[in-house]
Amino acid sequence: MFISAVLVAIIAIGSQWWFSHTITRTWLYPIWAGFLVAVVMGEPIEGMKAAAYIQLTYLGWITAGGTMPGNLMVAGVFGTALTIISGASPSLAPTFAVPFSLLGILINQAYMTINSFWIHKADQYLENGNIRGVRLMNYVPSGLTALVLYGIPAFSLVYFGGDFATKALAMIPETMINALNTVGALMPALGIAMLLSFLGKKKIVAFFFIGYFLTIYAKIDTMAVTIFAAAIGALVFLFTASKEEEA
Repeated sequence: MFISAVLVAIIAIGSQWWFSHTITRTWLYPIWAGFLVAVVMGEPIEGMKAAAYIQLTYLGWITAGGTMPGNLMVAGVFGTALTIISGASPSLAPTFAVPFSLLGILINQAYMTINSFWIHKADQYLENGNIRGVRLMNYVPSGLTALVLYGIPAFSLVYFGGDFATKALAMIPETMINALNTVGALMPALGIAMLLSFLGKKKIVAFFFIGYFLTIYAKIDTMAVTIFAAAIGALVFLFTASKEEEA
C-alpha cells in the first residue's frame, strides 16, 4: 500500500504541476488521471469505470472568465482512489469526486496564490540577469507547492484512508446508498447536458443528431461515425475556405 500511496501522490502532483502539462495536457482529465490511479492501485478495470463516471460528470467543464466550477485533477485522482479503497460501486464515484472537486477549488486558489511569490522572485532574478535563478523559481518551488497541497493529501488518503473509508461507507444507511446511486446517475447526465449546450447551434446541431441516429438505429460503431464525421468536417472546411478565397 505504501508504494501505491507514493505513486498516487506522484500522479496527484503531476496532474497539477505546470511542468507536467508541457508534456501532456491529459493530466487534467479524470479519464486519464483516474485510470493511472487505478493502475497503480491494482484495480485497472474498476478504477477505469469509476474514472469514466467522473469524466461524464465534467464533460461540459470549462474555466470561462477565470471561474472554476470544479477541480478536475482533484476529482479524478481523489475520487477514483476513494472509490477503489472503499470498495464502492464505480457508479458512486461522482458522489466521491464532487466534494473533493469543490475542495480542490480552494486548494487551487492557494496553489496559484503561493506560486505568485515565486513569480515575483523570478522577476527579480531576471532584472539581475540571473537566468539560472529564473529557471529555479519556475521549476522547484512550484513543484514543492504541488507536493504539499496535492501530493501529501493524496498519499494520506491512500495510505491511511482505507479502513476509515470502508467503515464510513458501511455506516451509510441503505436508503442513502440508493439516493447516492440516483445522484451518481444524474450527474453524468448533467455533464452531457452541459456539453450539448455548446453543440446546440443552428449550424452544427444537425450533425449531432445524424451521429446519434446512426449509432442508435443504423447500429454503426461510434469509431466509424467519428471517422465519417472527421471526413465531413474536413470537406466542409475545405469548401468553405475555397468559397472565401473566391469571394
